[in-house]
Amino acid sequence: MSQPSDWPLLAGSSRLLLPPSLIEQLAQHPLTADLFPVAYGHYLEALDHRVRRTVHTDHLLIFCHAGRGFYRTENHQGSISAGQVLFLKQGVAHSYHSDREQPWSIYWAHFSGKNASRFMDYIGISTTAERPPVLTLQRWQTLLPDVNTLLNLQHQRLTFERAVLATSLLRKLITDLPLLNKDSARHEGGFNLTALDRFMRDNSHRTLELDDLANFAGLSRYYFSKKFREVTGVPPLRYFNEMKIRGAETMLTESNASVRQVALAFGFEDPYYFSRLFKKITGFAPQVYRQQQTEETR
Repeated sequence: MSQPSDWPLLAGSSRLLLPPSLIEQLAQHPLTADLFPVAYGHYLEALDHRVRRTVHTDHLLIFCHAGRGFYRTENHQGSISAGQVLFLKQGVAHSYHSDREQPWSIYWAHFSGKNASRFMDYIGISTTAERPPVLTLQRWQTLLPDVNTLLNLQHQRLTFERAVLATSLLRKLITDLPLLNKDSARHEGGFNLTALDRFMRDNSHRTLELDDLANFAGLSRYYFSKKFREVTGVPPLRYFNEMKIRGAETMLTESNASVRQVALAFGFEDPYYFSRLFKKITGFAPQVYRQQQTEETR
């Protein structure tokens, strides 16, 4: 693999290189062979971080969450700052460094796999001169829980099972990027229903207001509500509540949780309000719905 930099680790920074024996297992196992990490870490305020490679044997992503840095390849050069991801494909000679005045803070991962290039193609990264190897993300903070889970694995004994989990998290992070790519959202007129639907599902345990949804979409309340109705045919909060109730239907059918527990699981602190909303959307009170579903499966 391409050797990660030997930048001295400061407080809050970390670096993990997977041992060759574990990399070989990941490369051969059917669950991980398509794409797997070979090294990853976090550099916080990485002053004087600088790398130049003429031979690059794996793929590299650098996700900047603060500060600024610069990169150069044969076809492109430029800067990256918070909310941007730089991809450097296998075989592409490159250099990059942190800005001295505003040193970048970055999450990074070297990765490989028999289909790693296809993942790069999927997110729109090309080795040609047509597009720079940088994605600019909207609402990139939604990636941080998975990033932190990945980094926390460094503090545990590195078993094959944890390496498989690290692989799964890295793959999820990469495949999430097209949903957060600002260029993709711009092609959809500034409204990305796929990303918004995912945001709602990830927060179905919370009470979201219209402002929360509009802010996630990066739109004003008025334009967001108007655009949402045009795309879905229903108001955004009605869409969100109906999504919650569909989840509650499944929980009522597949668990023994009380109506109150189901209500709380979907962000409804008042079980009576939850029951009224459930009946309004489904036509049945929660207990009646559960009883009917139980009888139908006998």
